[in-house]
Amino acid sequence: RWQVELPKLLDEGIKFDGIFYDTYGEHFTDLEDFHSCVANCLDKPNGIYSFFNGLAPDNLFFHGVACQCVKLQLSNLGLESEFAPCEIQVKEKEWDGVRRKYWHGRDTYYLPI
Repeated sequence: RWQVELPKLLDEGIKFDGIFYDTYGEHFTDLEDFHSCVANCLDKPNGIYSFFNGLAPDNLFFHGVACQCVKLQLSNLGLESEFAPCEIQVKEKEWDGVRRKYWHGRDTYYLPI
């Protein structure tokens, strides 16, 4: 788990060129905690950070609100961010057998970069 390993890396002063965080199965507060660590271990100014953006996937309005909250949070940590729209096409049949659809009903995914 990152909660155990990342503090060790920070203690060693290790910096990363890029970080991708898979948020599936974690709570928004975990994402907030991770962001506070990212600000300290990302090699600035050229480092890049992204994460799986599954924030409020069932409601476009709340998804937009969540994206803006993350953008403000990252800005307060000294990180610039944007959410690049990516057109996607997922057919309903591709969700067959998936117990919990984590992204559906929209043709645009907003990639945090």
